[in-house]
Amino acid sequence: MSAVSQFNNISLGGRISGTRGILKFTTNNITWKSENGKIETVSSTDIKKANWARVTPRIFQLILSIKGGATVKFDGFKEQDYEVVRKFLADQYNVSPIEIIELSSKGCNWGEVKVSGPMIQFTTDHGKVGFEFPISEVSQSVIGANNKNELTLEFHHDKAMDDDDETIVEMRFFTPIRPMKEGEESGKEKKGGEGEEDEEDEEEEEKEKEEEISALELFQQTIMNKSDMVSNVGKSLVVFSAIQFLTPRGRIDIEMYPTFLKLHGKTHDYKVPYESISRLFQFFRPDQKHIFFIISLDPPIRQGQTKYAHLVIQFQAEENIHLELNLTDELQQKFKDQLSPIMNGNANALICKILKALTGKKITIPGNFQSDSGANSIKCSLKANEGYLYPLERCFFFVHKPPTYIKFEDISNIEFSRYGAPSVRGGSNRTFDLSINLKNSTSIQFVNIQREEYPSLFNFLKEKKLSILNPVTTGPAMIIDDDDSDDDDYEPSESGSESDEVSGSDASEEESEEDKKAKKKQKK
Repeated sequence: MSAVSQFNNISLGGRISGTRGILKFTTNNITWKSENGKIETVSSTDIKKANWARVTPRIFQLILSIKGGATVKFDGFKEQDYEVVRKFLADQYNVSPIEIIELSSKGCNWGEVKVSGPMIQFTTDHGKVGFEFPISEVSQSVIGANNKNELTLEFHHDKAMDDDDETIVEMRFFTPIRPMKEGEESGKEKKGGEGEEDEEDEEEEEKEKEEEISALELFQQTIMNKSDMVSNVGKSLVVFSAIQFLTPRGRIDIEMYPTFLKLHGKTHDYKVPYESISRLFQFFRPDQKHIFFIISLDPPIRQGQTKYAHLVIQFQAEENIHLELNLTDELQQKFKDQLSPIMNGNANALICKILKALTGKKITIPGNFQSDSGANSIKCSLKANEGYLYPLERCFFFVHKPPTYIKFEDISNIEFSRYGAPSVRGGSNRTFDLSINLKNSTSIQFVNIQREEYPSLFNFLKEKKLSILNPVTTGPAMIIDDDDSDDDDYEPSESGSESDEVSGSDASEEESEEDKKAKKKQKK
């Protein structure tokens, strides 16, 4: 027999998503290489035992038990491959015999779920394994807010998968309430002189219910402790408590680790690997009292059927905090010019600085656009939701509901409506609409934009060489500030402010209203 055996179209078994590759047996090790270049190697000296199982009518699985309690599985073998694998393992690795195990194929959706080493295993009432998967695949575990008997597990997204590939994204486990036996009555229905027995029965029922719920919570905690959400990463670097999120809404704790961050909410916990953070944005609100900080994700996090591609955080512009970072010697050396064990300053500036260091991403801020009132944004509505549209150097961003990111390169053309048309009463409209037509044949419309914003917006679009279908070249030129730098070069200062200038638009609006009232009185 040859000292090398090779099998094609083999995937790593026991994974939520299965990428195919080539499995090669040599005298020293077993090597699997995926189509996208990922490599997994098992040394021949580490193999303790081998099992063979049928996973579909035509597909078989090789299960290798490794020293230290780990298990490695390979899917995609054919029935005739068994003899080749058995003989190679016996002759080259002295591993024999290969035990043939039988999996449950009855399609039962009830049974016992338990944590077995690094795996979560579901067994039927016959003791056969229905399915199992690595705990490391779990990205989030949630016990329902309205249903305490249901545990939802969500899984990591495999970026190596094609768009047409299918994978499991969510699995739910339900713990049923113990049914009442025939002739058994609840404590509330019992009457007469059985008061003490009633109280004892009620206490027993409540105790059983508490044990049942706590068992599910204990199972969840075991998964959290053994998954890479918590284990093998040490202490968190820093924790930001009760941060105000606008999307998803609520007060959420941010716990930062060297390779990922965790979000702790009232009902949901999320793990966000830094590699899934695609962009960081920071915008001042027009009132200059609050700051939007936006974390863009690819892939997005999920909460049930809702996906969040952008996390929107709102900070107070003058909120100062004190932080102590748990930096090891290795991390201090790695981030010596960016992070320090003790940091003081504005909350928004500090979180920007820490995330910029950990993710390696630049922070995008507004460029040279200024509205009629001197702000970096335009007040408008997307559908029925009022917010702010920020024209940036390479994109538009609408904050905050829903947060919408539009790259200039995806825009086919832009169309203005209701700007030049007369209103029903005969005068001109006080607002106009902006429709952005994308190259994928979809359109996004921003409505109720103040008429005074048209000149600066029109000139900005013209400067960016974006196609405008119905231009109306009236109004003064756009206000351009002296800073023509790119919006990807922001360095957060610990003071937390970008400019000390205050817009006088509110005062001018108040004066105009007073003038109108005075004119009305004179007419009377």
